[in-house]
Amino acid sequence: VSRLEEFVPARYNFVYVPRDRRRQTSVGLAYINFVDSASAQMAFEVFDQEHGARTLSWSRPRVAQARTQGLGPNLAFFLVNAGNEQLGSPAAPHVFENGVRVHDLADAVRRYVSSDLLDRMTEEVENRRTYARLRNSQTNPRTSSETIPAPEAQAHMSHT
Repeated sequence: VSRLEEFVPARYNFVYVPRDRRRQTSVGLAYINFVDSASAQMAFEVFDQEHGARTLSWSRPRVAQARTQGLGPNLAFFLVNAGNEQLGSPAAPHVFENGVRVHDLADAVRRYVSSDLLDRMTEEVENRRTYARLRNSQTNPRTSSETIPAPEAQAHMSHT
């Protein structure tokens, strides 16, 4: 967060660094929702200059647009995957309003995640899991009629 403040101060509203619960370490991703596309572009350019993100290498960080866009959808995605009990966890996302961290994540969820949005995200997550199970269960090459359409690439950075 301090690094973001250097080049896009108060221009993001969601920061989440997923953790491996068994090993208690980062899984190597960060999800950031920017308040506008110009801020996302600026962050990408700074990151690209500093880390050469466009160079393909497993040792270099990569930046990509996320499939899930917006504060509400990102919070709903977290809830569907982690559950309400994780809202108080130190590993929970950080939400910001006008550059100030919102410490009551449950309140942010009440304000930004409608029941319809939560239902839609639940369905989307279930579809992603079904796709992953089907993909992983295939042992033989598929014919074109058996091909499951691939979802968009999972991402490391997002903007509204």
